[in-house]
Amino acid sequence: MPSVEVVLLEDVRDLGQIGDVKSVAAGYARNYLLPQKLAVPATEKRMADSQFHAALEERREATARAEAERIGALVHGTTLTLPALVGDQGRMHGQITNQDVAQALKEQLAVDIDRHLIQIDSPIRSLGRYLLPIKLASGLNVSVTLEVVEQEPIDQESADQESGDDTESGDDTESGDDTESGDSDDTDSSEASTEEEPTSA
Repeated sequence: MPSVEVVLLEDVRDLGQIGDVKSVAAGYARNYLLPQKLAVPATEKRMADSQFHAALEERREATARAEAERIGALVHGTTLTLPALVGDQGRMHGQITNQDVAQALKEQLAVDIDRHLIQIDSPIRSLGRYLLPIKLASGLNVSVTLEVVEQEPIDQESADQESGDDTESGDDTESGDDTESGDSDDTDSSEASTEEEPTSA
């Protein structure tokens, strides 16, 4: 199948990003990419044109800015909740870093943000509420509130009770087996007693 080289003018899913040079099927380029203005042929003249490359860079920046604004609108002013284990003296086990916050953003708000954009001066080691700035792009700063709460401990009494229930269930099963075994023995004995004794001649 004949192929052609094109330069992407927009991000195309499963193909590439703005400015990428891709070799694609001629029909795909002719029927979809070129008519939709998603790409242009990668001719030698075009690839040597500095103005063309400058225009591509402007497109990249505009696309990145639009995506940052979209994410900013989703996360700004929201509150994330992270549970943490606390010891007997009220001290938190472990610490919370920007990686933990990035993971919480992904799980709770379904957004991917580079952890390096989340500004935490030092790892969080105490329960409480924290206002965290996020620098999404030049001149585009948002913030989220992180609430670190105590994680509820496992109810050991309930866990022990469940374990006990399982043990009792196992005992009942064994008892049932013994009963069945006893019934079998009684049946054999009954059958044996019904046999006639031989008559003396």
